Amino acid sequence: MSLEDPFAGRAAWFAGHYRSGRGRARLELVMDRLLPALPPPPARVLDAGGGTGAFALPLARRGYMVTLLDRSGEWLEEARRGAADEGLRVQLIEGPAERAPDLVGDGFDAVLAHTLLVYAEDPMGTLSALRAAAKSEAVLSLLEKNRASLALRPGLTGEYEEALRVLDDPISAGRLGIPNRSRSTAELRSLLVSTGWRPRDWAGIRLFSDGVRDDIDEASFASVLRLDRAVATREPYRRVARLVHLLAVAEDAGRPPLGGVQAQSVERAARSTRAAWPPDRSLSPEGLHRFLERKKYAVLSTARPDGRPHAAMVAFCLREGVFWLPSVAGSARLRNLAAEPWATLVVSEGEGEEHIAVVVEGDALVHAEPGPVLDGFLRDAWAQKFGTDLTTWVGAVVELVPRKVLSHGPEGAVAVQ
Repeated sequence: MSLEDPFAGRAAWFAGHYRSGRGRARLELVMDRLLPALPPPPARVLDAGGGTGAFALPLARRGYMVTLLDRSGEWLEEARRGAADEGLRVQLIEGPAERAPDLVGDGFDAVLAHTLLVYAEDPMGTLSALRAAAKSEAVLSLLEKNRASLALRPGLTGEYEEALRVLDDPISAGRLGIPNRSRSTAELRSLLVSTGWRPRDWAGIRLFSDGVRDDIDEASFASVLRLDRAVATREPYRRVARLVHLLAVAEDAGRPPLGGVQAQSVERAARSTRAAWPPDRSLSPEGLHRFLERKKYAVLSTARPDGRPHAAMVAFCLREGVFWLPSVAGSARLRNLAAEPWATLVVSEGEGEEHIAVVVEGDALVHAEPGPVLDGFLRDAWAQKFGTDLTTWVGAVVELVPRKVLSHGPEGAVAVQ
């Protein structure tokens, strides 16, 4: 085995894995969620790090135009043989996923990144490259090893020392024998938002089927798949499945204006929400912007790791539709967002018919090293808005990217000053 290529000599094993009980379960459970999310064939699909073609070949059978990109020529040769045996057309490109735009171009309708980041030295660079290869609104299918479940397999198979070790260490080798890194759903969602992908939803993959034997009979196999499908999006089961499957959508550069997010939020709102937030009382885009620009403080709500709610007064700056919230180091909100990177911001004033309220929900990214954000704009913006030096106390900055905006204002809200 080559010291430079840890995957050398393992292509046949990996191809065979998808004929085993666990591999078959993994393929079927992911395809259950992937196929409804994809645009119809013959859409262009990039399978980045797709190895021996476990997903590329089934998609090619369905008429998709598949490009399989992988750094291992040996694994691509295995995929080539599989495609040739079935008479399938799959474009095979050798190279790393972080060079995707140079190697395969752009304009893909969908991108698969299945157990790719577990081996990536630069996960942000890899996801950024895949975003550059995708067209706007393209679907991303991200499948990764679940940090929360890492100790379950060794713990349930009697490898107790290994289970104890991986409780605090995200690195393990698995059955392929190559050390790799697991990540939490919070880490993965933050990586997606940071690299131009909008997370949609996620599921746990292979909870009960992770321990199936290769000689399992078909009736039992069908039963365990039904069980895994039933718990894939059900709490608390999905959080301890062996793998996490996230679906995301490629966003355009820049953030949509708050007025546009509000319009989408109102359009999608349930009847009860529209009753509580009447569309005819929503602030206009101009009124929404003016109100938030003159306000300095808000209430930020996050969820503690144990699920209890946490609310705190925060100061904010608004820039190009994104809220920037400085924080002292070690605050409760930072700990909460590390476990669940989603927050709600409430800005309000007044009483009765004249009250104004704005509620913003969205992805929350924590900049633990605030220097680049401060140097970019926040130091000057803070001094202009608050008249103080932010750098004397800031330990981190929260970037709140709005996904839902609702507002309520008095009659004539367009004229709110």
